[in-house]
Amino acid sequence: METRKVLIIDDDRVTREQIAKELKRHYCEPFLAADGKEGLEVLLREDISILLLDVKLPDVDGLEFLKQVKDQKPNCEVIVITGFGSESIAIQSLRRGAIDYLEKPINFDELAAALGRAQEKLLEREELSYKSTVLLIDDEESAILPLKRFLEKEGYEVFTALSGKDGLRLIENNKIDILVTDIHIGDANGIEILHAAKKLYKDIEGIVVTGQKDEILAIDSLRAGASDYLTKPINFDELLLSMQKVVDKINLNRDRLYRNRELKISSEIIAKMNEELERRIEDRSRELNQTQAQLFQTSKLATLGEMSAGLAHEINQPLGGIALICANIKKSIERGKFSQEMLMVDIADIQKSIQRMTRVIQHMRTFARQDALKFIDVEVDSTINSALSLLGEQLRLHEVEVVLELGQDIPKIMGEPFQLEQVWINFMSNARDSMDEKELKIKEGRLPAGPYSKKLTVSTSFEPGGKFVKVVFADNGMGISDEKKKKVFEPFFTTKEVGKGSGLGLSISFGIIESHHGKISVEGPEGEGASFIVLLPIWEVK
Repeated sequence: METRKVLIIDDDRVTREQIAKELKRHYCEPFLAADGKEGLEVLLREDISILLLDVKLPDVDGLEFLKQVKDQKPNCEVIVITGFGSESIAIQSLRRGAIDYLEKPINFDELAAALGRAQEKLLEREELSYKSTVLLIDDEESAILPLKRFLEKEGYEVFTALSGKDGLRLIENNKIDILVTDIHIGDANGIEILHAAKKLYKDIEGIVVTGQKDEILAIDSLRAGASDYLTKPINFDELLLSMQKVVDKINLNRDRLYRNRELKISSEIIAKMNEELERRIEDRSRELNQTQAQLFQTSKLATLGEMSAGLAHEINQPLGGIALICANIKKSIERGKFSQEMLMVDIADIQKSIQRMTRVIQHMRTFARQDALKFIDVEVDSTINSALSLLGEQLRLHEVEVVLELGQDIPKIMGEPFQLEQVWINFMSNARDSMDEKELKIKEGRLPAGPYSKKLTVSTSFEPGGKFVKVVFADNGMGISDEKKKKVFEPFFTTKEVGKGSGLGLSISFGIIESHHGKISVEGPEGEGASFIVLLPIWEVK
């Protein structure tokens, strides 16, 4: 199995060491760095494939460091680690080339999924195939060796063990995909070994081998979680067929895990962006209608909010370390490998983390800064591409063909890029849902049958001498009736089923375009699709 070199850059020692332990099980060689300077030295010295990067480093901004890494080593996959829980951090890291992001405290299942997606990208570029790992457990060495030689010729990475105890030790320290175990191994039982293996790592698949043609044992094996069972003497063709079925199942589960992770990232970011925009709109409306005394109160609340944000970040680091220590203690106890020496080391680390939190609470003097929205010179096409970078994969998974018809020599406008991206994301999300609905109705016979391919066309244009940049998002979904077109931009109005839409997306989009002194409208006949049209003025907004 090829060993990937993975660099962890995090200023918290406990976090670095706990992540490193998990990386070793995934056949990764971990390198550790406490700051950007040390991390850059490792990157230049070693052939690092994957970088786990904390965005809050003592000597450099993590996002700027990410950009520097992708400029110098574009093939290095980056997973960003943040204790902020801020949607802006996630969005910026993905834009600058990160493949995933993790929030502290680190969840090891999410870490495994992120590593898997990074390795998948690396393998695609290298055009290599992944070798499935197999563990053979049998107390007869003469029975193991022919199987080992056969499976290695078929392209598998093979481990062997002559006892259940040795087998479980191998599983603890190596990422095993398939366990092939004899039903009787000395005093041990193959089914019990499979139980123990799945208790350690639930993604292990098992094949049980028995010398007795006993249906009860076969049923017990399947109930224990085995994917298949074989009888002795083993027919190599049957073994190969069984192994291929298991590999197909593993690959399907992996693909589902990675794709679900991608969809989850897109959904989380979009949800957070919507929440943030809704909050900002509410704040602005309240500020416009409040008296001077109420504005003063708002200022006090903003200060408290700033302090809370800073305090949360400073405390989250040691809390993340404590969480990782507790997870490691639990695993060590479950495996019967916990010792007094380990306990003293872990207690010392926890005490240091607690002391750090105490100092933070007692001596907190500075507040986190909250940047206000600023209107700047914006390239409209750039905001569309940024929005597609977040939602493009989700559209692809929904089998939506995206056609870009971006005009030439489009002038810049005065605008807020973040807000414009949110408008485009709302349009694309609504188009996706509308086309999914149409596809479902065709399949169910509620619409005339016939070939249907989902298509979203995004175009920009500018007439020489004109005053507006025109942006159009046109889909071939269900469309909108004339009656509903009159209400579609009203707050809480939605054409979706109950529970599937807040009714705020288009209302928010309407408010954003109005704040840009622009115009927004919708056209298209019901049943044939909808076109959302935005006109953005090219003169400077005062």
